[in-house]
Amino acid sequence: MTKKIAKFAIHARKFDEARAEFSRRAVLKGLALGAVAAVVPVFGTQSVFAAEARGGKVLILYFSHSGNTRRLAGMIHERVGGDMVELKTVKPYPEDYDAVVDAAKQEQQAGARPEIATELSNLGDYDTVFIGYPNWWGTLPMPFFTLLERYDLSGKTVIPFCTHEGSRFGRSETDLKKLCPKARFLEGFEVRGSRVGSAGEDVAEWINGLGLSKSR
Repeated sequence: MTKKIAKFAIHARKFDEARAEFSRRAVLKGLALGAVAAVVPVFGTQSVFAAEARGGKVLILYFSHSGNTRRLAGMIHERVGGDMVELKTVKPYPEDYDAVVDAAKQEQQAGARPEIATELSNLGDYDTVFIGYPNWWGTLPMPFFTLLERYDLSGKTVIPFCTHEGSRFGRSETDLKKLCPKARFLEGFEVRGSRVGSAGEDVAEWINGLGLSKSR
């Protein structure tokens, strides 16, 4: 009788050990699947767009008044290559800061479409378009509304970059998506205009994060 009890105890112990091992493996498998599920939404869509953008021709299109956005555009150009085009208006904006602020506000309130001197005759050659601008009254300068209502960026990858003095992107990304409803957008970059000169490392990190650096 004693031998039967001992034998039963041994079998029971082995069963409990096997059940515990099964539970441990099930938990590990669940954690692994959970980790994969957590990663896919973060990197999936943006990585695909970046991979497609990396193989195409790049245009860096920017508008600059004080020179800060032009300098930022140059930093991006150093890291991704491609072509640079500055958006210019037929009638230049005033050089005085207060005067240009007032002019920008009046244009925005009037829904103006300033006449532009820049033409993009070969826009079809580009797959990726960086769009850079200073934040004027919460959004991009009105000349970009003129340009983007004239030229279709459907199917292209659009990447915004912006200079400002505290308002960051404002509503400019929303306005860009309305102007380019069929474009694909990647994460943009914003920096205070007064800090553009020291933004090189941040720009490099952003570009590398997008997978668009020339060194890749």
